Amino acid sequence: MRPRHLVGALAAVLLVCACAPGASDASSAPRPFYGVMAAQDPTATEIDRMGDGHVGTLRVNFVWSAVQPSASSPLNWSYYDAIIGEAARQGIQVFPTVYSSPPWAAKRTNYPPAKGRLDDFRTFVRAAAERYGPGGTFWVTHPSISAQPVVWWQLWNEPNFPNFWYRKPNPKQYVALLRVFHSAVKAGSPAAKVVLAGLFPTPAEQVKGGINMDRYLTAIYRHHGKPLFDAAAIHPYASRPSVSVDLIRDARRVMSRFRDRRTPIWVTEIGWASGGLRTPLTVGSRRQASYVRSTFGLLAKNRKRLKIAGVIWYSWRDLPGGIWFNHTGLFTEGYKAKAAWKAFVRLTGGSAG
Repeated sequence: MRPRHLVGALAAVLLVCACAPGASDASSAPRPFYGVMAAQDPTATEIDRMGDGHVGTLRVNFVWSAVQPSASSPLNWSYYDAIIGEAARQGIQVFPTVYSSPPWAAKRTNYPPAKGRLDDFRTFVRAAAERYGPGGTFWVTHPSISAQPVVWWQLWNEPNFPNFWYRKPNPKQYVALLRVFHSAVKAGSPAAKVVLAGLFPTPAEQVKGGINMDRYLTAIYRHHGKPLFDAAAIHPYASRPSVSVDLIRDARRVMSRFRDRRTPIWVTEIGWASGGLRTPLTVGSRRQASYVRSTFGLLAKNRKRLKIAGVIWYSWRDLPGGIWFNHTGLFTEGYKAKAAWKAFVRLTGGSAG
């Protein structure tokens, strides 16, 4: 879910090769630590291959309109039943990111729901948590599937960027929506955990109206958001993995200022491209594989110190087009495994297939 306007702005970042830590650094992390996100929702065959590779977490955009295309439509969960059910068969936990509004609930799909539709939003979120959380109706009605209940629920994607919120990002507005989301998730599944939207560290340097992570996260606390989330999230795209660790440290420092040292951080997107248009994040196939090892190794090594709950590589499979983030996949567009996938499964102990 990369903003397209970043390509030119990121060209000023210096790319430096990083040395990869050994797989032993990463092997101490539990399976859910190793996550992926597909740019397009994966097929059952792809999820099976994720299972073979011991992917632990699959981040999925949870799109309201896929469940309720019109205001009068009953909630239809068949689309997400298929994904969550297949993931559970493979021992993979699904990490839903509730992002986008149906056309009938907001002027634009990237806008949060209008005030008059917040009750509809609350109903949708609560029903989702009731269905897929521990002891949820999906697991009760599918006893043949070994349950992998959804625990982590994330609200929105990069709302400190104008193209993932209103034209003017506003932390106060985000906290207001978070309050609705938190109450709905907890009502549907008391054991569930609410995750803040993944914040991009420096959008103010990329586009007019963006708010950098440190300012945005600080504002969430100042607008009394602390009781409303169980984990923060960051998208530390950077020139190299060691810089990504520094960005996570920056987030931890902000949280510590507000006496929030114990709340975990999810890295809900990170990645580098093997091809596409030349940018500082286009590093070629060999270095992409090296950065898979470095990223998971460094973050696993620092996971207790920085309280990192998990890391999600963006993305699973390439898309057509030259933009760099269409080429961050562990597989090519034609579904051929890259060196990066082989590096990933060496960390997880899975099979490259």
